Amino acid sequence: MELYLCEKPSQANDLAAVLGVRQRGEGFLHDGNNRTITWAYGHLLEMFMPDDYDERFKSWSLDTLPIAPDSWKSKVRKTGFKQFKVIEGLLKKASTVYIATDYDREGEAIARSLMDRTRYSGPVKRVCLTALDESSIRKALANIRDGRDTMPLYYAAMARQRADWLIGMNVSRLYTVLTRDVGFNQTLHVGRVITPTVALVCQRDREIANFKPSPFWTLTVGVSVQNGQFTANWVAPEECSDDHGRCTNKTYAEQVAAQVKGAQAIISKAETKAGKESAPLPFDLTSLQQYASKRWGYTAQQVLDAAQALYETHKATTYPRTDCRYLPESQREDIPDILQGLILSDQSVSGLVAGADPNRKSRAFNDKKITAHHAIIPTPARTDITKMSEVEFNLYDAIRRFYIAQFYSAFEFNRTNIEVTCGNHLFSATGKTPTKQGWKVLFNSDSESSPEDDSDQNDNPKEQEKLPRVNHGEPAMIRDSLLEDKMTRPPAHFTESSLLAAMENIARFVTEEKFRQILKDTAGLGTPATRAGIIQGAVDKGYFKRQKKVLIATDKAHALITVLPPAIKSPGMTAAWEQELEKIASGNGNMTVFMNQISQWICKLVDQLKANSAALTQDGGPLSKAFEGAKPPTHDCFNCGGEMNRIRGSKGFFWGCQNPACKKTYNDNRGKPVDPAKANEPPKNAPKCPECDSPMLRRKGKPKDGKKASSFWGCSNYPNCTGIKPIKSRRKKTAYND
Repeated sequence: MELYLCEKPSQANDLAAVLGVRQRGEGFLHDGNNRTITWAYGHLLEMFMPDDYDERFKSWSLDTLPIAPDSWKSKVRKTGFKQFKVIEGLLKKASTVYIATDYDREGEAIARSLMDRTRYSGPVKRVCLTALDESSIRKALANIRDGRDTMPLYYAAMARQRADWLIGMNVSRLYTVLTRDVGFNQTLHVGRVITPTVALVCQRDREIANFKPSPFWTLTVGVSVQNGQFTANWVAPEECSDDHGRCTNKTYAEQVAAQVKGAQAIISKAETKAGKESAPLPFDLTSLQQYASKRWGYTAQQVLDAAQALYETHKATTYPRTDCRYLPESQREDIPDILQGLILSDQSVSGLVAGADPNRKSRAFNDKKITAHHAIIPTPARTDITKMSEVEFNLYDAIRRFYIAQFYSAFEFNRTNIEVTCGNHLFSATGKTPTKQGWKVLFNSDSESSPEDDSDQNDNPKEQEKLPRVNHGEPAMIRDSLLEDKMTRPPAHFTESSLLAAMENIARFVTEEKFRQILKDTAGLGTPATRAGIIQGAVDKGYFKRQKKVLIATDKAHALITVLPPAIKSPGMTAAWEQELEKIASGNGNMTVFMNQISQWICKLVDQLKANSAALTQDGGPLSKAFEGAKPPTHDCFNCGGEMNRIRGSKGFFWGCQNPACKKTYNDNRGKPVDPAKANEPPKNAPKCPECDSPMLRRKGKPKDGKKASSFWGCSNYPNCTGIKPIKSRRKKTAYND
């Protein structure tokens, strides 16, 4: 029997439709002959917790540390036990297994761990799925790889899981126990990626807090020439400016302003050069998250969830968890089908597609720059855009426009540089005049093709749209002058967009020279697929708080980062580890060697900190000082007015009253407790019940087949009235350029 092993039911159904497998069994599909398709629900196996290895690890104490298993074990998730038994039975009957999970480390681990658990030893083939539309699946089935080729992906995933376990279980327990001794009674989560990420934000917040602004002066003048007027900016001489060319001598700036006003000048330089700007490359996951954060304020997790839905549910785009912005040359043959699919899915883009030249050679097609997955692009499938949420559609629209842009000509312009000399003083002006819009016709403004974050703002003079024609040596006159006193600004707080960029280009933030050299052209902090979860995890664990678009480190975060050893919080260290994992994934590294190194290092570190625990926790010691002001977030109880704390339970966060006489609990909504009195108040936009005309409440159904629960409108008079209404998509209509 040929057994196809998928990651989730939706993936199995898509594959079955192409293979013609239509008969349904309990937890699998089959063709009544020799072909069977089954599925997991993500990771059906989970690693042993410390107390699974030994009962004494149930107690968190220094005496039980370090924890380093001699042999690693896993267990079946309780919620997945039934499906595991189905897979186990099928694997025993299989003559060949086709791994058809997502084509990445985790996808490989989901399948291989099940095969190892059931001791399957037969032939293994790999179906390399990059999209779930019919055309892409057929292409993957026509190019099946030998399973031995992708085995290293499994080793890399196992190494990542185990290394993360060693750090999390040992260092989290160690510092949680130590800080309890100084009166801090919250669990501290320390991880290979989350902790350096928190350290980045803490460092930025400290730089802002310690920043001392200094004054500088800018001088802008109005220049008149024969063919018109323009503005120019003073170029301050080196002896009175800082490293950024900003004038720091007020008296001198005032003198220059007075001297040049109404004075004669001369055009000392007039240079115009033609320039071209190619279309932006298609998205990878990180660039898509950055784009969406800047343009719409979406969180990284929102983008990941929506991109996953576009891939799995709508079959509208290719595999989203990619770190590549290029396309293989073989993708060229799909261009006509993809463009046609875009028109069939949405007639409003027919004008944009009509302007595209499928034969145009785009820099995006480059086999040399392809990693495990290519860039995120539309599929040829006809998709129903009306079923997309607003977030999903916005992302889909951006993805398709960036793809169509590859088949438009370059944006062409003339860039003019003018220098004006007045006595001994120099002024400059730059202008950029479009001559051919090219790919920019796909976007209503520059903010659509290249949106700016708050952190992108600077004090540099802006390019002028149009400058008058001037000649070298032409006389000019300084009409007026504007002297402005300004203050240097601190670096901007991290937004999700800028933090994602920092995680991707971590080498810029690494001070250790040995790591800087390693990381110049390689690994970042985490992977595109994990960064969203890392940022959200830091919020959930109380290390970050969101203030509009900005991420701020909490007192708890600052306290933890203050006391952790450099090696644990170093971005360089964890990124270097990620590089080793990439080596294992490519077959150039050894999992056993890597794990031995990590295990020895963690054990040594824990033993050193244990030996120094008395000095760390004594009155006035490092931990006592650091955690003195690190109090967890609290809120007044809605019932008794006592203090409530935010608590993480098995089903997520909730708020619990600390008053022993009350002990009420309340739901959590993005870090704040939900007042039950207000929770049942219908929102302003609530529709009327079709049965009894009462206002309706937004409710959630039950999850089915591993999918997320869907929302609907339910009557506020329930259970007396059971009227319901679907929630319509809030997707906004988009103006298109035809």
